[in-house]
Amino acid sequence: MHAYRFRINSDDNEEFLRVIDVLANQTFEEFHNTLVSTCKFKEMELASFYLCDNEWHKKREITLMDMNVDGEEEDEEQQARKKVLIMKDIKMRQIINDPHQKILYVFDFMKMITLNIELMKILEADMEEKYPLILEQNSELHLHARSDMDIFSEELLTEDDDALNNLSEENMDNDAADDMN
Repeated sequence: MHAYRFRINSDDNEEFLRVIDVLANQTFEEFHNTLVSTCKFKEMELASFYLCDNEWHKKREITLMDMNVDGEEEDEEQQARKKVLIMKDIKMRQIINDPHQKILYVFDFMKMITLNIELMKILEADMEEKYPLILEQNSELHLHARSDMDIFSEELLTEDDDALNNLSEENMDNDAADDMN
């Protein structure tokens, strides 16, 4: 049995590192559960893996659950292109085909916590070990990173404050003009 050794890091914390071995016949959901556990994430949040090219451009998504809405009629070709890959249904060996496969893992779509995952090597599994196997753990993630929604909310508040200040200045100018009349 083969195992995949992945190196996991984060752009949000340069010291964060995980090295995890996952068996070829294990699912992406098992890998996800290991990441949730080792990173101390809340278990109830949504997440996705994105298979990437060598430059980290997203190519294919593997989701925790199917979020597509049925109802629209599509031809078979459109359905095949949109076929959703679900973590619990996809084994690692079905997807991993590049010796340096790059994968993005996005957890909690409000905070957009993103991990960079790269296949380091394929090795013979030690069947006396329990997999997924965490080989290395350095540092923790900064889970309170600002999300796009936080930034958007702050921008709206700033715009609202500016609008209120302008309105107040106009009212004071109008009041001063009324006092002169």
